[in-house]
Amino acid sequence: MNPKVYKEPSVFNPWRWKGTPEPVGGSKNFLAFGGGVRQCVGADFAKLQMSIFLHCLLTKYRWKAISGGTMVFHPGLRFPDGFHTHLLPKD
Repeated sequence: MNPKVYKEPSVFNPWRWKGTPEPVGGSKNFLAFGGGVRQCVGADFAKLQMSIFLHCLLTKYRWKAISGGTMVFHPGLRFPDGFHTHLLPKD
């Protein structure tokens, strides 16, 4: 969520990385799977599964946010009261 690292970090824009080569060894700003020689062996599989899951959520459902709640930007994006939505099947 650092604007020095990512342009408009709070805006959902998955195309911001299109055409950008992935650094060798992964991003230094995302360490969910560790790094270096001891990086998680299932990292690529997990990333593939996450992208398939997100693709289904974004293409097969309409998202309707339920009003209310707060958003906190420290140290990352957090929703202390949860992020509540209605997922409605697309026609």
